Amino acid sequence: MNDANLELAVRSILFASVGTAGQRCTTCRRLYLHEDIYDTFLQRLVAAYEQVKIGDPLEDGTLCGPLHNKAAVQIFRSGIERIKAEGGTIVRGGNVIDRPGNFVEPTIVTIAPSAEILREELFVPILYVVKIQSLEQAIGYNNDVPQGLSSSLFTQNHANVFKWTGYATHHASHD
Repeated sequence: MNDANLELAVRSILFASVGTAGQRCTTCRRLYLHEDIYDTFLQRLVAAYEQVKIGDPLEDGTLCGPLHNKAAVQIFRSGIERIKAEGGTIVRGGNVIDRPGNFVEPTIVTIAPSAEILREELFVPILYVVKIQSLEQAIGYNNDVPQGLSSSLFTQNHANVFKWTGYATHHASHD
């Protein structure tokens, strides 16, 4: 939200979206940014992504390791093509790294909330960024996917937290 601690949010989202090369079910894949902070936050997140060390995850300082196999690399490639076909913009990354192993660049994409690819799980390090105008809009987009999701809210407003968890609890109890 527009009242979030941006430094904390950038660090948290960076780790959550890149730390397991996107191959964990609780990886951050969708980021809904309030329009008031959208440009500033996106610039900070891109700068953080540019500092990511990609390589052997057993080496100190490496945040992003390889994908688990060649099929995952192909899923990454086809995902990038679909993103472009659905009107998305690659803000950072989007490439397979030419070196031994299954390495890809952690990728940030801006995309419309109506894009079908947002409703799929690719399990690769692609982060979709969507501009929002309100908490209610973010909750609606968050709940508009077929998967059960892990989600987080960055805000300093306790009423927003209660709305977020209340909607999530209400939504889950009716499924």
